[in-house]
Amino acid sequence: MITENGQHGKTEAFYLIEVCCQRVSEAFGKPDRENWTNSDYINLSQVLFRKTRVRISPNTLKRIFGKIKTDARYYPQKATRDALAIYLGHPDWEHFVQIQEWAERQIEPKPVVNEPNQLPDLPKQAIISRRPPAAQKWLWLVLVAIALLAVVIFLIQPVTEPLGTVSFICRNPLGENPHSAVFELRRQKSDKDELFTILYGDGKRETTNAIDSVYTHYYERPGRYFAVLQHDGVNVDSATVYVQTKGWTATANMMHDTSRVYPINLNDLLVTKRLSVSAQDAAHAGIDTNRTFFVEFINSQPTDIDGDNFELTTRVTTSQDRAGVRCSQVGLIVWGESSQHLFDVIKPGCVHWAALQTSDVQKNGHRDDLSFLGADLRLGGTLKLKVADRKAQIFINARKVYETVYTKPMHQIYGIKIRFSGIGMVQSFLLKDLRTNKLFNGNFGGLMSHFPSEKEKTSNRIE
Repeated sequence: MITENGQHGKTEAFYLIEVCCQRVSEAFGKPDRENWTNSDYINLSQVLFRKTRVRISPNTLKRIFGKIKTDARYYPQKATRDALAIYLGHPDWEHFVQIQEWAERQIEPKPVVNEPNQLPDLPKQAIISRRPPAAQKWLWLVLVAIALLAVVIFLIQPVTEPLGTVSFICRNPLGENPHSAVFELRRQKSDKDELFTILYGDGKRETTNAIDSVYTHYYERPGRYFAVLQHDGVNVDSATVYVQTKGWTATANMMHDTSRVYPINLNDLLVTKRLSVSAQDAAHAGIDTNRTFFVEFINSQPTDIDGDNFELTTRVTTSQDRAGVRCSQVGLIVWGESSQHLFDVIKPGCVHWAALQTSDVQKNGHRDDLSFLGADLRLGGTLKLKVADRKAQIFINARKVYETVYTKPMHQIYGIKIRFSGIGMVQSFLLKDLRTNKLFNGNFGGLMSHFPSEKEKTSNRIE
């Protein structure tokens, strides 16, 4: 019998794959995987990539889940198994295996007589029922004994030593675009090597090697980033990196291309009193406009506006139908001191891909109903985010669609990002403080006519 990493026989290994497949299908929201269509495997492939950054093709998923029948049960490589385990909330495959119920891992299932190299595609309950009747009869007694033993061990074991003092800092948190940030991990010496994970805040991560204490990371687009240090999946410390601009900038990137971004260098983005770039501008920057791509307008500069008491109103037009653009979405991000507000507005049929965050309140279209963020703005529309005393409200075309109260204060606003799928346009933008009426330096467009200029304010005071 071959072994899997020296731990499991082939039958047990296939059994664990079957359990994993069932739990992935449940986490995916479609436990009846026997009825999955081709689009379900395509969607699962995209979801796995977004969460794990590991690409598993739909055909590979079909082999793993038994949709494509083979002479012998398909057993995926370790990187694929790790990705499935990470999707379920585990650091890797071995961790997923270790936390399975003791009885399920210790009692060897009956081997399949007709096809010793293949385990039938049965749900988890059916697999358990194939175990020896004697094992089922004694299962509850075994579990009770384990529970009693765990209580005894807990009472007699010494108190576990805490992780110790660990701090995570950025030596050069301020910079212009692009920026190479230098992070330092300070920790007490320990008899055992403690591994940590650094989430850099731009979708990239790194696992420490327990020896180095200095790490550098390259930020290639402006914005405010909240880098997080984790130990065993728990946040230990964080650091902020702030890559500033001198006004509005345009940057493009392509889906599934995490290696680089493409700055779009135009002399004056607001020469037409609106934020927009053409498909030709994006192509000249290096974007393949026949593929799925995104254009981001970023204004990353500190303000005197309170992130817990402000109003943001903008008029936008999302991308028309074109190659690589199907969902025609726009995303809005407001950066605060240590958190952010964000929401996506997307064609109604695509709200699965929407996201929403108001400081410490976070929702995701994969697991939450965000249908209220579904709107077709290809012909234009108005978005408004109003926050008063940590009560956030979202309006689409003057209709309030969402309201919540958050607890973690945003404090000062440090910048804005407006992100389009494909070619979009911002006709006007207005950000103001609700208490002081201070205006954002990057405001523009027709909405400004409703508010007096600084010169008019001064003139009124003199009179």
